[in-house]
Amino acid sequence: MKRNCVSDVWVTFLVATFQIGFTYPFPTLTQGLFTLIGLRYIQAMPMVWRVLYTLDHILEQEGIDIGLSELSRLYNLVSHGSHRYLFKSKPQQPHPILKTTKNDTNWRNQFFFVRRDSIPNGSHLPKKWNTDAISLSHIQESPVTKERIEAFWKLDPAIRTFPPRTKDSEKISSTSYTMSSKYSHMCIYKRLIKLEYEYLSVCYACRCC
Repeated sequence: MKRNCVSDVWVTFLVATFQIGFTYPFPTLTQGLFTLIGLRYIQAMPMVWRVLYTLDHILEQEGIDIGLSELSRLYNLVSHGSHRYLFKSKPQQPHPILKTTKNDTNWRNQFFFVRRDSIPNGSHLPKKWNTDAISLSHIQESPVTKERIEAFWKLDPAIRTFPPRTKDSEKISSTSYTMSSKYSHMCIYKRLIKLEYEYLSVCYACRCC
């Protein structure tokens, strides 16, 4: 199978997503974005995942409610070719989340497949590569959006930097999520995708090593 195949059986995940620090099911903000725009996980570049991971951490640690309305006021979602997407800061605005752009190499070829029926809400995830024009501009502003955005910009830049910091000022390290060849793929992905199910069906026809 190819990463952009149409499948009623398999969902494709980027290895980079879990190396960044995510576990599945994804947090509300992250999953809400993909649900709203109908984008497959594999179509979001690593930079998108870094931004979402840091925003989710800010939401949890700093008590600032950040939803899709606030996200759409901080970033534009733009295509980087082949219907892959990244976030771009609004014109004449500083970068909301710092140090999210890195020299990612070979990330496109580091992915794996998981059976839809082995993960929560798997049957509702997109089954085909989304080739429609995708934007965040249609997301309406809520009555509290302006107040939340102002609170966001008052944060210390260190809090708006990837990888985010915990309350004790220790950075969350993504190294603990790095794939290691000494473990089987099944053990690794079961550890990263936290399920209520006993069995996780992973396709071994992946290119993650």
